[in-house]
Amino acid sequence: MVVGQRGVILVVVLLVLAVVAAISTEIIYRAMQTTQRTNNLLQWDKRYQYAMAAEQVALQALIDDLEDDDKDGTFLDDCVDEKWAIKLPPTPYHDAFIAASVQDLQGRFNLNSRVVDNAGAGEADMSQRDALFRLLGSLMDDATAAPALADEMVDWLDSDLLVTGANGAEDAEYRNRRTPNMPILHESEMRALRSFPATQQSNPFFWSYFTALPAGARLNVNTAPQPVLEAVLGQGSAAATDIVKNRQEGPYGDVADVLSLPAIQALPEDQRKTLADRLVVASEYFQVVVDVRVEDTVSRLVTRIHRPQQGQTRVFSRAVIPILGPLEPQCHPQYQSAGQSGGPGITPGGVGAAGS
Repeated sequence: MVVGQRGVILVVVLLVLAVVAAISTEIIYRAMQTTQRTNNLLQWDKRYQYAMAAEQVALQALIDDLEDDDKDGTFLDDCVDEKWAIKLPPTPYHDAFIAASVQDLQGRFNLNSRVVDNAGAGEADMSQRDALFRLLGSLMDDATAAPALADEMVDWLDSDLLVTGANGAEDAEYRNRRTPNMPILHESEMRALRSFPATQQSNPFFWSYFTALPAGARLNVNTAPQPVLEAVLGQGSAAATDIVKNRQEGPYGDVADVLSLPAIQALPEDQRKTLADRLVVASEYFQVVVDVRVEDTVSRLVTRIHRPQQGQTRVFSRAVIPILGPLEPQCHPQYQSAGQSGGPGITPGGVGAAGS
């Protein structure tokens, strides 16, 4: 074999070795990626299963509380004595840390109450529009956006294509979306409104004042924070301070006790009747928030539960969401004051205190 042929063979061998090395490297890389993805899925599933277990504990607490109310013959829910109104601090469980809390969704402002059903058509309820305007004005960083958002929320929900007020917005005012003209499924849909400021999303507790429930869900005076009470009571908002003060001594057992407050007695009869139809002392809708940390990764499961006085308690919404803020306190984050912050929670790096 001549020298030139041996050189060609050597080059071919080197090329084959290079190709084999490249293929081997790719196989090892893909195997490592597959292993990592599989491990991530297993870890995610483990966190999810732990969260589901905590959800079941909270669900049973809600059922037990309802059974106790049934035995006592007093159906009421507050933020003090109820079995469900608890918060589990970060607690070790096998190879994880679990934290959980339960909130009363009927202590929040129901955005779907902006419209009323009239023969199958959703019509604007202007008194509720005014209540939303008052609440937004007290909560937003820029209160000047409140009138537009209140009108736009009505147009987002009602079934007609007529613009509400001077600040409303129907399909023609949106470039990349259409108004659904039906009840919303989650309060975060407010972010789709034309005038919603992007900076407002940086405050996670802003959303704890709102919810999206069936339009007939009433406001629980035993759990609602003062800003929500002031917004809903309207001209009788002076009674909100008395309600917050009185319920510290014990929950209201009947809506009639609230309606007997002087500030509400001073209202016209039709307004008092309207309030009687919108207030309640017991709740059917609740939220369970569970944080689970395994190693350095945290998952948050948010479950919403319907617990009717008659019928089966069931989950109607469940979602794994990004952790954008601390774990919400039990019952309502701002039950006694507008500035109350979250308590200890789980962070991706470990267990520690979470601020507002």
